[in-house]
Amino acid sequence: MSKKEMGGFLCLLAITIYFGGTLISYIKFENPSFGTPEILLIIALVISWGQFFTWHTRKELQKDEMGKQIVKNSAYKSHHIIFGALLILWVIDFFFISYGKNYTLFIALCIAYITNPLMQFIQVKKYM
Repeated sequence: MSKKEMGGFLCLLAITIYFGGTLISYIKFENPSFGTPEILLIIALVISWGQFFTWHTRKELQKDEMGKQIVKNSAYKSHHIIFGALLILWVIDFFFISYGKNYTLFIALCIAYITNPLMQFIQVKKYM
């Protein structure tokens, strides 16, 4: 590991230990304030570790031809996974939970549905 990679690793490790200890204390002491910010923090830490183990700190790997293909394919697949998950959640919500009264979930489903074609349209106009 280079010095830059080691520095990034140690920084991420320190942040994980600090916030991990805080989150464990919430669970241990049954703190009722464990909510959305803590869930978002856990997601951010998982994403950070995933990025670190995928690319480390070498951004040049992400910019070469194979890296561009990996980013493109993973974005395409993740869009379909998100759309499918939102569709399943909306169907469950529509038929079993709130019977169609949850408009935010429906709007999120619509946004997920139009995002990929809209981005393709913007990219085509950018290069034409």
